[in-house]
Amino acid sequence: AVVSTQSTGAAVERELSCDISLLRDRIDRCNMRYSDARKRYEEAEREFIASKLELHQCAEQKEGLEEHLFTIITLNETRKSEKLEQLHQKLEQLELQENS
Repeated sequence: AVVSTQSTGAAVERELSCDISLLRDRIDRCNMRYSDARKRYEEAEREFIASKLELHQCAEQKEGLEEHLFTIITLNETRKSEKLEQLHQKLEQLELQENS
């Protein structure tokens, strides 16, 4: 009976040891997956922040260039209008001179 109890106790001990070993292996695998996922997350976060900053800088640059383009077009249209007005005045003067 004592031998049977010792055998049963040893078998339970082996089974418990095996279960503990399996659980530790699973925990180790989970830790590795967690670590890998954490690295990917941190890299993605860095990429997201860098992309967001670049997006903001590009938007500001685009806005500045658009404002500059608008200014150039406006100045060009003003110059054209002024030249057209000058030509119109010269034409009127020539007509007046020819009619005089």
